[in-house]
Amino acid sequence: MKKLLASLCLALCALASHTSHAINLAGLQNAHDPGTLTKDGDTWFNFTTGTGIWYSKSTDMVTWSGGPAPVFSTYPAWIANKVPNFSGSFWAPDVIHMNGYYYLYYSVSTFGTSQSAIGVARSASLKNPSWTDLGIVVESFGGAAEINAIDPALFRDHDGKVYMSYGSFFGGVGVAEINQATGKLAGNVTPLLGGNHLDMEAPYIVREGGYYYLYVNRGACCKGADSTYYVQVQRATSVTGPYTGTRTILPNVDGKYKGPGHVGVLKQDGCNFASIHYYDLNDGGNAKLDILRLTYSAGWPVMTRNFTDFNGCGGLSDGRYVMTSRLSGKALSVAGASTANGGLVQQQTYTGAKHQQWYAVGHGDGQYSFINANSLLSLDNYGNSTTAGTNVAQWGYWAGSGQHWSVSSPASGYYVVKNLLSGMVMDVANKSTAENAQIIQYTQNNGSNQQWALTRP
Repeated sequence: MKKLLASLCLALCALASHTSHAINLAGLQNAHDPGTLTKDGDTWFNFTTGTGIWYSKSTDMVTWSGGPAPVFSTYPAWIANKVPNFSGSFWAPDVIHMNGYYYLYYSVSTFGTSQSAIGVARSASLKNPSWTDLGIVVESFGGAAEINAIDPALFRDHDGKVYMSYGSFFGGVGVAEINQATGKLAGNVTPLLGGNHLDMEAPYIVREGGYYYLYVNRGACCKGADSTYYVQVQRATSVTGPYTGTRTILPNVDGKYKGPGHVGVLKQDGCNFASIHYYDLNDGGNAKLDILRLTYSAGWPVMTRNFTDFNGCGGLSDGRYVMTSRLSGKALSVAGASTANGGLVQQQTYTGAKHQQWYAVGHGDGQYSFINANSLLSLDNYGNSTTAGTNVAQWGYWAGSGQHWSVSSPASGYYVVKNLLSGMVMDVANKSTAENAQIIQYTQNNGSNQQWALTRP
């Protein structure tokens, strides 16, 4: 009996130890208004408020070190005319990959005014950056009712479209689609929430299943241990709202974590993680990076520090991939680099071209859209067929099950990609190793002609 009780005690103690453990970040942790954690190759990058646009990097998401130099050693010339009293501290940057580049959005302003602008720079690499500034994306002119042009946040929707939300106090927060060829606005800004100088800023939108979730900071930032920041979330069935059902997801204080703010969501290996900043009450109120595990319960997000590692949850990370046939070593490509509906999907020798790269966008239910990086059209079961041998093509995304795909791994390092509508998988026709062989759907048999390596270019 004593042995049984001792064993039970040990088991319970082990369980308690496991469930109470939280990951402690190490190295250079300082961050304020961090952008969405973004991966280039084997390295994650955390861009954050600072002189010249400051950033840190990590190969394991745990231990962080400072970048060798800020993004800007010389500030873009347009800033002096737009914000004459600019201090050199760029606020709240965020980064997203599109059009073959990493686009970095940033704010220039001075505290307490809406004389502000969001600019954008781009680089083909984060690990070996060479930044080109592209100028103003959106600006505000000091009016009390304007959406203040600060705090940009970017995300890619299931259809491959990219949206930027932004705003602070004054006229509230809004959202607009981004033209992925230029990095600038593709249309008008839609106001979402706030206004009349309500304490609301740093919006961030992410989609999970059928809902768009809008996170906002409430309260006041930039006061260290005296910060009154907290984070609320609302949801909508359209990216432009209406957003309803206000919930506080991160309170103002939780142990040493004070004034949390500036949510960014990383979809990593089938898991969701939220990056934020907080003021450390155990370290003089210094602003630091924090990473929480994000799950959903009854249609609403839940964040916790109570997790043990960053291991995957059995899926893909959102991001850009090259999909290479195990049989032929050739890459999933759009024939002729077509940008038209119905463009056939074939295998071709990989050259690094955009029509050979695909954005995986997780839907939160094990299904993915695969959006071609060149055409921005979706991988598609052509004609919504349930017949073996039907061609795989590209088509404008319309959310049908013929454009939803799941992945599973029959062999280490390889995946099969299954269509939700037909239950069949992507297959190289006739087990061909030839250039431009057609990709079809076929009954799953896990042959090498149905297995694909999904690698980040």
